[in-house]
Amino acid sequence: MQHGQSIDDGETCQAQIPRLLDIVLYLCEKEHVEGGMIFQLLEDLTEMSTMQNCKDIFGYIESKQDILGKQELFARGKLVMLRTCNQLLRRLSKANDVVLCGRILMFLAHFFPLSERSAVNIKGVFNTSNETKYEKEAPDGISIDFNFYKTFWGLQEYFCNPPSLTNAPMKWQKFTSSLMDVLNTFEAQPLTDEEGNANDLEEDAATFSIKYLTSSKLMGLELKDPSFRRHVLVQSLILFDYLKAPGKTDKDVPSESMKDEIKSCEEHVKKMLELTPPKGKEFLRKVEHILEREKNWVWWKRDGCPPFEKPPIEKKIGLDGARKRPRWRLGNKELSQLWKWADQNPNALTDPERICTPSISEYWKPLAEDMDVSAGIEEEYHHKNNRVYCWKGLRFAARQDLEGFSRFTDFGIEGVVPVELLPPDLRSKYQAKPSDKSKRPKKEETKGTQMEDQMATPVSENDGEGAKAGNETAATTPVDSEAGLMTNIPNNAARVDDSVLEENQAQGSDDDASPEAGQIEPDTDEVEGGPEAECETEDTGVEGDPEADL
Repeated sequence: MQHGQSIDDGETCQAQIPRLLDIVLYLCEKEHVEGGMIFQLLEDLTEMSTMQNCKDIFGYIESKQDILGKQELFARGKLVMLRTCNQLLRRLSKANDVVLCGRILMFLAHFFPLSERSAVNIKGVFNTSNETKYEKEAPDGISIDFNFYKTFWGLQEYFCNPPSLTNAPMKWQKFTSSLMDVLNTFEAQPLTDEEGNANDLEEDAATFSIKYLTSSKLMGLELKDPSFRRHVLVQSLILFDYLKAPGKTDKDVPSESMKDEIKSCEEHVKKMLELTPPKGKEFLRKVEHILEREKNWVWWKRDGCPPFEKPPIEKKIGLDGARKRPRWRLGNKELSQLWKWADQNPNALTDPERICTPSISEYWKPLAEDMDVSAGIEEEYHHKNNRVYCWKGLRFAARQDLEGFSRFTDFGIEGVVPVELLPPDLRSKYQAKPSDKSKRPKKEETKGTQMEDQMATPVSENDGEGAKAGNETAATTPVDSEAGLMTNIPNNAARVDDSVLEENQAQGSDDDASPEAGQIEPDTDEVEGGPEAECETEDTGVEGDPEADL
């Protein structure tokens, strides 16, 4: 990939193979040769090269991933590229070539679509072949508790195959007891901030390894390493998250007692993560966030991995080369589409089914059910607490039920509900009060009686100036000759003219003892007429002689 020899003159030049690959890639892109040829050449090249040369070949593949990912080439060679990358992963060491393995996985994630099923473990099979080998017998001169050593590394068997815990109660009991021993040991030997800062993962990233050594001689040093403790604790959280994952079958769901034990163990593990320096609380918060996001992928896999990508929108370019904005008839795409739904839009606008205004009885029925005590609906869930509902109901009542709308002032929003919708025990409470018309005659009769009492008072009891003022007022009061009504006397008072008033005053001065002096007797027909006759006279006036009613 870096050196080559010219075919013509034998001179040594740089990078002949990448140039040849570029030529083949160009021909495939222009459809002069079959599109999958470039992928087949890359596969053959990696098979015949050493691991050092394969790193250079994969570097070329990474630099051309945008061209290789085009639809016309991707459809022809995606399976060949997947096979090539898997073969490279098998040849690489997972302990020494961690960086290159990560580059290959990142390339596959970018090269294939996000919902590609070939990259998803649909069945959720665990890699049980990844065994952790540790010492079974205690060596001579060991200075640690060998039982704890076996208990600690024995947890990896359960982490490697979590489904085995749900169907075997004895295994689950053994796992929880082993985990509690490890947690109690961590708690009994807390780490200081100095030890946490000395072994910070971020500062010592170069020494990071995918697996830890299991020698019993290193156990004491590993327990003082915060990153070592965090790996074991995070493994426990991942296992608990798997056991609690949604969408399991009935046989895989843990029992109620097992759920309680999972909860208590999980709280203990989180507490130990918080106490592990450096920045234990921040680390725990990040782990919880990652596990919460992982649940979305679990649901997506168990739903059959439905595709959720949207095809890119093609940019329309005009004749002049400038990109033009789309123009819509009614302002935007949604309004234009809504307008095209009906064949004849004027008929759609006048369709009676389009009018959705409910009737008064139908609208107030939910509130009437809330008012029924036997329904047992709590006060906070009543419809009267919904302002929008009450406002719409008042609008409907103002248009369709004025009588109910008038009860709003006296009873509130519950008074607007039609009486026939209410329970029998509440109907009498919200019956309509007497209207103002029925109250008016009584008030007017009271006013008339007060006016008669004032006119029956003898003139001699008043001083001279008061009598003179009364005469002047009576003389200057205008009288309607058509209706015979005085404008300064209430409507229900007796109707008099100037001459009768002067005569009554004179009689009052001659006979002070008569209590009936100066009182005007109302017409008998008017009294018998009651409120109807009075209202008729008030509204239409009296025709004929002004003195006919005296």
